[in-house]
Amino acid sequence: MPSFQRSRLSGLLLNIIALATTFVSVARAQTLSHPDDPIRLEDVVVSAARAPQDPRYIPSSVSFIKPTDLALSQIGDLRTALAAEPGVIVVASGATGGQTAIFMRGAGTDQVLLFVDGVRMNTTDAGYANFLGGADVVGIDRLEVLRGPQSTLYGSSAMGGVITMDTTHGCGQLSGTTVATIGSFGTFGGNVAIQGGTRTFGYSASLSRTLTDNDRPENTYKQTSYSSRLELVAVPGFLIGATLRGQAGKYQEAGSSLSGGLGEIEAPNHLITTYAQWSPTAAFRSRLTAAWHQTEYNWTDKTYGPTSNYYTRNTRRIIDWQNSWFVAEKVQLVAGANAEWAHYTTKGVTLNDDQRGLYASVSVRPVGGLVLDVGGRTDDHDLEGRANTWRAGSAYYFHQTKTKLRATYGTGFKVPSMTNRFGSPPWYGKSPTIMPEESKGWDVGIDQELLGGQLTASATYFHNDFHDLIASVYTPSEGKYIAQNVNKARTEGGEFALSAQPVSTVKLRASYTYLTALNTSSSANTVRLTRRPRHSGDVELRVLPSSVCTLGAGLHFVGGREDTVYEPATYASKQVDVENYVTARVFASWQASDKVLLKLRIENALDEKYADAIGYSALPCGIFSSVEWKF
Repeated sequence: MPSFQRSRLSGLLLNIIALATTFVSVARAQTLSHPDDPIRLEDVVVSAARAPQDPRYIPSSVSFIKPTDLALSQIGDLRTALAAEPGVIVVASGATGGQTAIFMRGAGTDQVLLFVDGVRMNTTDAGYANFLGGADVVGIDRLEVLRGPQSTLYGSSAMGGVITMDTTHGCGQLSGTTVATIGSFGTFGGNVAIQGGTRTFGYSASLSRTLTDNDRPENTYKQTSYSSRLELVAVPGFLIGATLRGQAGKYQEAGSSLSGGLGEIEAPNHLITTYAQWSPTAAFRSRLTAAWHQTEYNWTDKTYGPTSNYYTRNTRRIIDWQNSWFVAEKVQLVAGANAEWAHYTTKGVTLNDDQRGLYASVSVRPVGGLVLDVGGRTDDHDLEGRANTWRAGSAYYFHQTKTKLRATYGTGFKVPSMTNRFGSPPWYGKSPTIMPEESKGWDVGIDQELLGGQLTASATYFHNDFHDLIASVYTPSEGKYIAQNVNKARTEGGEFALSAQPVSTVKLRASYTYLTALNTSSSANTVRLTRRPRHSGDVELRVLPSSVCTLGAGLHFVGGREDTVYEPATYASKQVDVENYVTARVFASWQASDKVLLKLRIENALDEKYADAIGYSALPCGIFSSVEWKF
């Protein structure tokens, strides 16, 4: 268990200078049979060890979401892609652009780390709720979901798991796509993406724009997002590169149907990384990353007026040094150090918080298909003190039956936010003695491949204990919400996944999660945690009846959940049951020519009336069409 000891878009882009993100193997640029013709590489998993690994020898439960599958299924936004994964619950407060939360194995959004281009997106004052509400998947070539406590390699916030994203790595001849979309709710969108490269140079870039009125009055959303990557093999064994990724949106908040709350949210999020990687031999890689990350949240209140406006900004500078070394043929060591310098600003408050961390993890394959992992980490935060975490795992892969048995145990932590500790006018007061949150968790699972890879299935049981959880409690004497370490919680359940492709033209994917999530702060009155459904799942069938046509349909279901209803006049709240729901989507595409692809999809095809978060109705049935041109 961890232990603690007290101890504006255009102008911004002109001022961004970058020097580092997920390392890219020099071999990628050097294994091209021709400078302009890429070859297909075997799938690897990067998130489990922050270094490429064979999926057969990973103790952790991890999913690799392929962008090609998302494209065929016409899934263009990040929250829909993640909601299909076992163990992941996505809760949107309303329509497109609304604040969106991720719950992984019962852990809340602030306890699930989003790791983009090798850099933490979670900050000590804000999560990524606004980013996720409108994030698309344009310009992404790697998306992984890593489950369980992962603070040993990732630090604060990785209590429930880690979601990793990488900006596209360019290679081969120059190619690109342009997409235009129109649809229900006054929706219009478009994006363009290019990529290419040679043996020693790669590049990619994307730009997208989304406009929608959504379904309620005063609920429009406008967003621009972008990404870019440049990388160069300067000399054999030495790679340098940079990434640029960002999002700027404006969301009209229509408010809860129960309590109102009209307003407007602007939440720009910009990330720059630069990196240098030295690989003198195939067995050793060292990567140095420097990054700049800035998040802002600007709330303009249209119900109570300017006195209720709210603004925060967090600017972080990050240095990360990571080394991966195959000490022997079956012994891999990953070790590194990182530091962050954060500058936080809100009404009347300006603060700095520096953080330093050291970590190491070793993976050993002593015999046959057996793998053993163990690692440790120490973090020191100027404002919060020191945290020590550790993690261990084991797996055995049976080559003859293609069966993998796996188990892990780990600890995690999350530092209090700046708002938790120092407050933020006018709603939040100071809590200078607030302590970090802590967790410990374990899981056991089995992965099975059958029929030569035509069928794969997995099942996992998990258990997590959370301590010193932070809750904002309204204090009448202060007239504000004050952060307190008042809660403990326990989550446990099962995750199941199935993928079947009996023939090349038919693919079935299914996932299901059973979750028990309890607030155990009081042994005499144990209650369920809100917005964590007991049952959730996702099923999709995709068929290619001909070489120019794709047809598909999917179902997403959620059941057995509770939410909180607030009484604004008294600041009191109560938990209520929320109705189960099932949504359906259907999609079709037709290859009109070598370069033109026509797409049609219907979201919420059964016109289900539901809300992920009570008071914030989801969109009704909507029809969308796209034209994609490849060049």
